[in-house]
Amino acid sequence: MCISKNVLPFGKAWLGFLLLPFMVGCSGDDLEQYAQRSDNANEIGFMTRTENVTRGYSMENPHPATMGVLGYHDLSELHMKNNEFIIFNNKQVSYEDDAWIYSPIKFWPEYASFNNFDFFGYMPYSSNATLTYYDLGYTLSFNATLSVQTIKEGKDLPLICDMPHHKDAPGEIVKFAMDQTTTGFQLKFKLGTKMSNVRVFEITKVEVLGQIPNKGKISRTYTCNEDGTWKANQNPPIVWSNVTTTEMALDILNEKGSLRLFDDEFHEWGNPFFVIPVESFAPTIRVTYNVKVADNGTVTRENVMKTIVFNKDNFANLKKQGLMSGKINSLEIAIVPDHLYILADEDQYIGYLVME
Repeated sequence: MCISKNVLPFGKAWLGFLLLPFMVGCSGDDLEQYAQRSDNANEIGFMTRTENVTRGYSMENPHPATMGVLGYHDLSELHMKNNEFIIFNNKQVSYEDDAWIYSPIKFWPEYASFNNFDFFGYMPYSSNATLTYYDLGYTLSFNATLSVQTIKEGKDLPLICDMPHHKDAPGEIVKFAMDQTTTGFQLKFKLGTKMSNVRVFEITKVEVLGQIPNKGKISRTYTCNEDGTWKANQNPPIVWSNVTTTEMALDILNEKGSLRLFDDEFHEWGNPFFVIPVESFAPTIRVTYNVKVADNGTVTRENVMKTIVFNKDNFANLKKQGLMSGKINSLEIAIVPDHLYILADEDQYIGYLVME
């Protein structure tokens, strides 16, 4: 049972809640988003914040439009499936007009006789989300599907609360800090030292091709401490299972169009793309480029396509650490000569891939 030993006097806590109005605000992090309905201070309302953030989230797109909430009072293995102790049974909450709303609304006075509450949250809402108990831990699970747009733009990526929100008394807002469940890749390009003196590369298109993992089940296990606080299991912190793949051709766009490479410094191509972090992820990266003479800009090759596979042979660090949720990996591509034709006006190049 997750019950705090340091329970505040109920009357004092409830009186403070009734006297103080809710306040809505944001922290200094422009990727944090809070929202609370202000028309009824007794309403059980919600705030969310994205923790290990990505470029895909901003004030214009802070999180998915729906959230699933599971809430209980006097949570225990016996009470989990007893309606008398369930406040929210995977309730869908929607983000509309800068606030999280749901129906029918629940109010804190309905639970005035209780002094122990725990809430779990995730995004986006899934009708088959579950909370299960085993070995003193509570595991929150839900299914998620990534669309082509989600993968390419990093929007509406699935999130899960870093910790359940525990309350020792009814009242005030339920707050969730949400963690990223996918892994991201930032493409970067540079010319090898020998190339930068004689050639300019103009990259015009980058595609990620192959079997892309896009569906699966997300799980996270939390353990309740004796004082009523929670801790999340860390080995691993977030688990993907039942992962399936779909054949995709992802055109990773660069906002400025083409990318000219003329030195041995890395330059970013577009924004990161995001996938489910599983070892089976081994796509082909196809780069389309033009080659020009550095001195006069003469085009020697045009619309050339070269490919290389993302795998452990090309990425040494993959063998050591694998892919992790909530991380953006640097996917670096260096252009080096394969064959040089001294008397001809054509060159052939391949790239080697390095992940920091």
